[in-house]
Amino acid sequence: MDVIKVIIADDHLLFREGLKRILSLEKDILVIGEAASFDETIQICASLRPDILLLDLKMPVGDVAEALRNL
Repeated sequence: MDVIKVIIADDHLLFREGLKRILSLEKDILVIGEAASFDETIQICASLRPDILLLDLKMPVGDVAEALRNL
């Protein structure tokens, strides 16, 4: 079975860590990166090319629509 590569993008560190811990229990899911802002999300997605992006749509800095267009 192929591993599903995931990036978690949320401005709350505690939430990212909790979600990462839960996902680590699954043998076919690998969290390959985390981001705390929209700009960071765009950069990390471009370099790591995840299968899934878990994106907080209400991060305080940046424009979600612009971030999604860039992705």
